[in-house]
Amino acid sequence: MTPSLTSSTRTSPPRRTRLTRLLASGALASAVVSGLALSPAHAVPISPDPTRPTVVFRPAEHRLKAKLDVRATTARFGSSFTGAVVDAASGRVVWSRNGTTALMPASTTKLVTATDALRVFGSSHRFVTSVKRGPWSDQVILVGSGDPAFSSGQLAALARTTAATLRSAGRTTVRLYADDHLFPAPTLATGWKSSYIPDDTTWLRALVVDGRQNSDTTSDAAKLFAAQLKANGVTATKIGRGRAAVDAPVIATSAGQTVGEIVGPMLLDSDNEDAEALHRLVAIATGYGNTWTAARNAQAALLGKEGLSATALYDGSGLSRSGRLSGLQLARIVANAFEPGNATRFALLRSDAGLPVSGRSGTLSSSMGRFTTAESRCAVGRVHAKTGTLSDAVALSGWTLGADGQVKTFAFVVNGKGSTLALKQGLDMLAATVTGCY
Repeated sequence: MTPSLTSSTRTSPPRRTRLTRLLASGALASAVVSGLALSPAHAVPISPDPTRPTVVFRPAEHRLKAKLDVRATTARFGSSFTGAVVDAASGRVVWSRNGTTALMPASTTKLVTATDALRVFGSSHRFVTSVKRGPWSDQVILVGSGDPAFSSGQLAALARTTAATLRSAGRTTVRLYADDHLFPAPTLATGWKSSYIPDDTTWLRALVVDGRQNSDTTSDAAKLFAAQLKANGVTATKIGRGRAAVDAPVIATSAGQTVGEIVGPMLLDSDNEDAEALHRLVAIATGYGNTWTAARNAQAALLGKEGLSATALYDGSGLSRSGRLSGLQLARIVANAFEPGNATRFALLRSDAGLPVSGRSGTLSSSMGRFTTAESRCAVGRVHAKTGTLSDAVALSGWTLGADGQVKTFAFVVNGKGSTLALKQGLDMLAATVTGCY
């Protein structure tokens, strides 16, 4: 029998962002004047078109715009560049250059994966790995939950409970099977190079221990489990794959780390395996299925519910060379975490534990050469952002406080140039410009 998948409704209309609601009501200009975005005494209108809502910018934003105009040059970043800065509170686009041009976003795609996982599961949810009985009394089945953070400590605890149960029934030998059917047989995603495995990630399976790099993580988990059983007085006379019945008796269970504890390191270290597991688990939990196509459909639907969009995405890690996001799309994905209704749901994305901090942590640490130049050192500790790197793509998307004391979300993506440290440091310079310190 095939396990039933937990479904959630997909019929609710997309949640509209604050800016969308204001535009729809024609109230943007009045909202600005009333203090939502700026006191009218300091407002500087820049749109002479009377048919459009008046957009106003603070003096600090004018300085930011002028500096980015000068610094985001084709000479430095090439012609395949998209960039945008958004004021998180109002949704105003403060600056944009080719902002709607969609390019390969690389690992900034993980911002979408994190948003989806936190929305669907919540930061406190834990995936549960179990051991079930097989049809015969000498059979036990280790059932994978897709948990990318399943640990050897959890495996050992499952083995102790399982062995104790078997020994109490007078059994010291067992036939052991591993069930990883939650995910289908692994294949390359659209836009993946064959060299990505094992260079950049492993085949996605529902059973993996300690994130071990192995061509068959399910078989690896089964062998490790057999060794733990033996250490507890039970010998596995056979090890293979098998599928547990939905109603099979449960011998032992182990709840892993919280989703928040998975998402944080996934973003900080840009972990591809964790990202793809979460991407697939989201699709299963929302009733779309467990394939690449199902995960992509779930991804698009969930972005729509947030009032967001993506030009084209095919995975959860950003390895796909077919993926496309624009600077404005990325900046708005980050801004979504600052929506008033999202204060609790996406708190992780607004914390040091959720995104690399400039010059201090994760893929933005100084040990990786980030925020170490004269242009960007002033922004150390002030920028929270996700990096993205492919052989010919570099990206940086996150948030910071601007010189006006308001949260600015940003995204800068470059394609068609080698992913050198100098190019990455150039994006650090643009992020430092957004803070107003350079």
